[in-house]
Amino acid sequence: MTVLLRDTFKAWIDRAPGAPPKLVMIGDVRVPADGWQARLTRRSPQGINPKILILDVNTQQPGGETQEGITTIPLRYEESPPQDEYGQVMIASGTGEIVVRICGAH
Repeated sequence: MTVLLRDTFKAWIDRAPGAPPKLVMIGDVRVPADGWQARLTRRSPQGINPKILILDVNTQQPGGETQEGITTIPLRYEESPPQDEYGQVMIASGTGEIVVRICGAH
């Protein structure tokens, strides 16, 4: 089972000089064993509110035998330039969802 580690999720707009603005989203998920893979992907279609970006956590269980034990996987999503003036990001997994406010958003 994949668990979103709520306190680890952060989102901001990177406005580094000489580059277009970039939305950056980071956070961690906990999975039940070594060898799992996880990544954030943009949901398609998005929801009805254009100010909330929806990202899905996609996990892949390894084939074969794995070592039992909780493993934490860092996630990162970038969008440059942001496709809208987002104020929040919703991260969804099969076991729940969290909403993170974007720092530096208008």
